[in-house]
Amino acid sequence: MKNKGYFAASMAIVAVSLIMIFVGAGNNKIIISILSLFAGLIMLIHWSTISYKWICEKCGENFEINMWQNIVGINGGVNYKKLYCPKCKQRNWARGISK
Repeated sequence: MKNKGYFAASMAIVAVSLIMIFVGAGNNKIIISILSLFAGLIMLIHWSTISYKWICEKCGENFEINMWQNIVGINGGVNYKKLYCPKCKQRNWARGISK
């Protein structure tokens, strides 16, 4: 797995934020916790975007996606998404593999 430190840092931010939210850290700290949670989730999505390339199941084309495509792509399981293939020019199922 590439970028292990980046992944670990984003997971730590998400975990601490969730603990602070559910424990009830106080009114002022709740806002900071929620903002930290969103920042951690954005970091996880970014990590996922830069760590994987995708292979179209229809034509075999290797391609990369941006964060928006990662967010709105329909998930079909672990490392499996319905994405727009630049070669086929349509949405097909694609399998994600580590770079």
